[in-house]
Amino acid sequence: MPGTRITDQQVTIYMKHRKRNSQVIAAAKAGISERSARRIDKLDEQPLSNKRQWRTRIDPLESIWDSIVGQLRFQRARCISMLL
Repeated sequence: MPGTRITDQQVTIYMKHRKRNSQVIAAAKAGISERSARRIDKLDEQPLSNKRQWRTRIDPLESIWDSIVGQLRFQRARCISMLL
């Protein structure tokens, strides 16, 4: 189906069937084309592991986050020194 994106579920099904079957059979069972199957095999990292690396919304704690982290580090250092 041209223009339809391959879902994570299809990739998972393809990879499961690819272990035992040929590329053509595994692609047919996953509902993708042979060309897409070749593309999946060629990738170093599978599409399902490619998660976004950007923020989708504004972080409400961004302005106070540094002070929170500083307090946590101070408390941790204090606890470690008490244990020693």
